[in-house]
Amino acid sequence: FLSDCCEFRRSAMGVRGLQGFVARVCPDACKTADLREMAEKHRTDHPDSPPVIVVDAMSCVRRWYTPESWVCGGQWREYLAILEDFINAFMAAGIKLVFYFDGVVEEKKREEWIKRRMKNTEEIATLFRFIKTHRKQPGREMFVLPSALPTFTRYALKSLGQKTVCTLQEADFEVAAYGLQHNCIGILGQDSDYLIYNTCPYFSIENLNLDRLVTVMYSREVLCRVLGISLTHLPLFACLLGNDVVPESLLEGFWHKCLTTSPHRNNSYNRRTNILLSVANYISKIPCSYSSLKHLEEVLPLGSDKSLLYRGVNSYLLPGQQSPWIPPNVTNCQMSSLQQQSALCQDKEIFQVTLVSLFLKCQVGQIMGSSSCIGQQLGTEMFLPSALKALRAALNPFSIQPVFVLGIAPTQVWDLVLGPVEIDEVCTGPPLKPVQIPLDGSLPSCMLMAPRSLVSPADLPREHSIPLSVLPAMMLNRFLSTKWWMSENILYLLYKSYLKKNLFPPWLLPPFLLIGKDLFPQTVNIFCYFLILPSLNKQIAKEQHIQSENYSIFNILSNGEIECSNSLEDDDDTEIPGQALIYRPARQHIYSILLESGKGGAYPLVKEWFVYFGNPLKQPELIQPVQPSVTGGTPNLKTLWLAKGPDVEKQRYSTFLACFHLQDEMEELQALEAPVAGFCCLLAYLMMRVSSLSMEDLNAFLALILCLKGKSAAQLTGLQLAQVDSRGVHLGAVLIRGLTTLLMANSACGFPFRMDDLMPWAVFDGKLFQEKYQQSHRGCSVEELLEGNVS
Repeated sequence: FLSDCCEFRRSAMGVRGLQGFVARVCPDACKTADLREMAEKHRTDHPDSPPVIVVDAMSCVRRWYTPESWVCGGQWREYLAILEDFINAFMAAGIKLVFYFDGVVEEKKREEWIKRRMKNTEEIATLFRFIKTHRKQPGREMFVLPSALPTFTRYALKSLGQKTVCTLQEADFEVAAYGLQHNCIGILGQDSDYLIYNTCPYFSIENLNLDRLVTVMYSREVLCRVLGISLTHLPLFACLLGNDVVPESLLEGFWHKCLTTSPHRNNSYNRRTNILLSVANYISKIPCSYSSLKHLEEVLPLGSDKSLLYRGVNSYLLPGQQSPWIPPNVTNCQMSSLQQQSALCQDKEIFQVTLVSLFLKCQVGQIMGSSSCIGQQLGTEMFLPSALKALRAALNPFSIQPVFVLGIAPTQVWDLVLGPVEIDEVCTGPPLKPVQIPLDGSLPSCMLMAPRSLVSPADLPREHSIPLSVLPAMMLNRFLSTKWWMSENILYLLYKSYLKKNLFPPWLLPPFLLIGKDLFPQTVNIFCYFLILPSLNKQIAKEQHIQSENYSIFNILSNGEIECSNSLEDDDDTEIPGQALIYRPARQHIYSILLESGKGGAYPLVKEWFVYFGNPLKQPELIQPVQPSVTGGTPNLKTLWLAKGPDVEKQRYSTFLACFHLQDEMEELQALEAPVAGFCCLLAYLMMRVSSLSMEDLNAFLALILCLKGKSAAQLTGLQLAQVDSRGVHLGAVLIRGLTTLLMANSACGFPFRMDDLMPWAVFDGKLFQEKYQQSHRGCSVEELLEGNVS
């Protein structure tokens, strides 16, 4: 449900009225951009890096979904083909795409999110009234995205080999930061905030001609020239017009003052245009300084929170940027806010142990080097302080942290920061005894129970002095006493240098890190253990979230909160409960698997923001996790996520089925092809939970899955419906939301299914379901329902 929280439209698309202002008042700021030519110029100027466009996917999904039918649940195979064509057009020009999706609803946007959901509810009610009256789909002017489209778009792009990033905050900040940090040729989207950020060029998805790869590029410089301000003024300009931080309701008095004193007021313009011009005129006359900002905060009616304006301006500063409106020693609040999450998961070890599993699959250089990964996604400064603390503790003479080294004679190494230095000796705590690890990667219980100290210190000799073969004492002391690592990412450079040039003598680590031969044979650099493992204990859950490898897990584990936007449900059809209520029992089981009970068997409550008829969304619903009925008890996350072997595979599958009360049907379901098994699991759950479902409904669903397999996207596109049934529309949306529930259960249970097997293009097509639904309710024979294939 992560991207679905913004499903119908992102709650706010930048500064209200600014995009239209640019088009009407300063058309010179709308320049024609030939993306092929820009890519070629980039290759000439930067031969070592391919041209990259970062895509704000949430502002593009409406443009991407062009199938004629949209009310019946989605034309998923057709949509997948459209996305593939989109990607191929850029690939043919040698342009790489990176897609960003909103992964959260930030608390500051909750009120706006609720307003949008209420408005969407009214739009959907109007849509169903039209369908019932005319028995057909309305025109594009009433278009509503198919349920869960953004969620499945993420997985579709990933299945097409594209880099997709699910954000940890609102996407526009991370998109702008990525574009700047990676020297992208531009941002593709439709959000006027990209006119405010000082980042790479901003391209319009609405004006994109895919065949020619030509679109509109919005010029910040021309906009500023028309407004009579500089690029430095833009963040304050946005805040004084109202944005996600500063509500417009607080600014009416200020706007009135600007309008009455501005020489640029023009009666031929609407009020909003005149406000934009007069606000720009006002700020052009004040000094660019923090004291000017403080004065404005005193003048504006900001109530008890006088820092609103300051925080608003700061929210537009990307990593490494400074502003005269902000003191230079202030940490960017966008990045620091990410550190304030507290894990709800009772089993804190799962994050550290899971990290070990990640190391066995990936090279650390890739993990730290990928912008979608923790090193750059969160900023080096966010995890290195705890890493340095761990390193200091490890090198303390009385430390009991595990240190495993080879007794290599002192030698000279090249310090990337300080130049050549001599290695000193450092006393550490007792060495660890070697532990034999099977090559299949299974971990002894001592490692699982005590990831930071694999054996009891009482079992170890108390005195041992070893040479520190990697970091000489002089380098270490000087290094730890500086803050160079914050800006230069020195630790990453040191680590990378070992991987590439083998400059540093190796340190032998606890054997469970040595199995991954892809890492490097038999030895791993110290930074891997002391500087990465202790500091990323919790970050692994974010890693899968960011890379769209799981579904909804991170928000539940870290915040105990989850959202789900509107679905195409008919609120007047009281015989079918809201999908949020239908799947709640399954979610309760999933929550219990993820969170595990604390003392006394009590689970932490999960906050749900789900849209359904009768829920006013005044506050989140507090949902109690419920343990599923699993023979032998519910396995913990370490077993479900990390353990190996046929017995564990069986546990994963049975736990997944138990979420849907189908654990007794395991043998029958496992005999089916995986997509059919997942679909049947969902269908059986629906038949149990929704008493109004009839045999005709069941036959329609079964005919859908059996007939879909042999149909191409082109065949499904050519399918024509004589009419549309509103109840069939409703059931199609319920089924699609059920697929997202399958994804969440699959992620929580350690992936007993491949995620690809649970995607809608594998099991669903809106028009085909409508056809089968209407045929079944007309009393058509089984042979006709199955199109003659009754075998």
